[in-house]
Amino acid sequence: MTSKSWIKKGIRDAFPIITAYFPIAITFGVLSASSAIPNDITFLISAWIFAGGAQFILISLAATGISFESMVVTILLVNARHILYGTTLGAALGQWREKHKWLFAFGMTDEVYAVASGQAKSGLPTPYLFSLMLGAYISWVAGTLVGIWLGNIFPASITNILNFAMPALFTALLFNAARNRYQGISAIIGGLIATIGTIYHENSLGLVAGSLLGATIGFLLSRKNKEA
Repeated sequence: MTSKSWIKKGIRDAFPIITAYFPIAITFGVLSASSAIPNDITFLISAWIFAGGAQFILISLAATGISFESMVVTILLVNARHILYGTTLGAALGQWREKHKWLFAFGMTDEVYAVASGQAKSGLPTPYLFSLMLGAYISWVAGTLVGIWLGNIFPASITNILNFAMPALFTALLFNAARNRYQGISAIIGGLIATIGTIYHENSLGLVAGSLLGATIGFLLSRKNKEA
């Protein structure tokens, strides 16, 4: 296939992601604007971080007033799964230039990875992956801009209705991620520790400790079961 053909295929494969990302990004923009986060900061969060669910978590954490360091640690833990994504696709990108690998690492979301991994056996040319990534990225940033605009037009009494989107998104991510009982146990333990931290007004400590201890305990239980 020619480069042009790979670009067309990448855009075609990105279409389902594009149509899904746009309304979710609008929701993010509206919620961020209604949370009194400056418009330029909201835009930069989508343009620089480009992390979907992690962005919702970020504005939620910002609203609680926790420290910047705790927010960074939490977002890094949430996105730690991308290390595994990179390891899985690494062999298919062995011939790529280093700068291209870094660019694709920036744009590799869960959905982009899912499509790319399905195509890996047939090859992952640069034009294909970049068109796939750019389609998703442009949709997300464009949706964020529309959301910012809507958030500034409609009164807070209306945009606050969308506050259900964050807990709903987190719940969906939890049920989607907890594919076995050990992952479920990790989520429950992490949630309990974070809740205890909130009760005692230690939001930052609770979030970080809950993430670390929940993941560690779940991993140890899973490992023990395999050895049994």
